[in-house]
Formats: sequence, structure tokens, C-alpha cells
Amino acid sequence: MVIRDNLSPHKSAPTFDLITAMGAQILFLLAYSPDLNPIEKMWSQIKNFLRQVEARTEAALIEA
Repeated sequence: MVIRDNLSPHKSAPTFDLITAMGAQILFLLAYSPDLNPIEKMWSQIKNFLRQVEARTEAALIEA
């Protein structure tokens, strides 16, 4: 089984043919929108904060 995201090239006929020729099945992931996921928004804020304080070492990260 080959699990793929919804990237356009992943849906092309030649790609399907190559995968199925090897005897594999294709399963596509559900559509995903990071804008609708509150966890993605939280991590985005944390990453922005860490970039601002330039936490580049473990000690700096813990302090931040």
C-alpha cells in the first residue's frame, strides 16, 4: 500500500500506472488545512517567538 498526499503529480496517470504495476494499492490522505488546526496556529506562534529571541541552544531554549 502506498499512502500519498493530494499533491497534483501524485494523481497523474503515469504515477498510478507505475505504482499499480508493482502490485501496490494507492490510498490518498484526506484534505488537510493547517489554517483550521489550532495546534498548527499554536506552534506557529511558538516558532515565531523562538526566532525573535534567537534561542539557538538548549539552554537558551529552556530560558526562553
